[in-house]
Amino acid sequence: MEPYKEKLIMTYRELLKFDEQLLERIINVGMTGELAEINETFQKNDIFQFDKEMFRGTKDQNLNLLLDLHDNLEDTMNSFVNINNITQEELDDFEE
Repeated sequence: MEPYKEKLIMTYRELLKFDEQLLERIINVGMTGELAEINETFQKNDIFQFDKEMFRGTKDQNLNLLLDLHDNLEDTMNSFVNINNITQEELDDFEE
């Protein structure tokens, strides 16, 4: 694989990590802010599958900014993959 393509794949993998971290921040901000009452109903070791759509429609400007950033990041990542023809196989097989 050519070095340029390797760098593109490395960059995309970093974007994936950031995507996960940003989603985690969205959940944490939402659950300690606007949705704090719901957060209190969870017990230690409870398991719940969050979706970022659960946090839309809030009056929390910070949460809305984070959601907008995440939406833009996803759009950018999709374009990046399409423009550069990055396949799932390339991502899975890539070793740094």
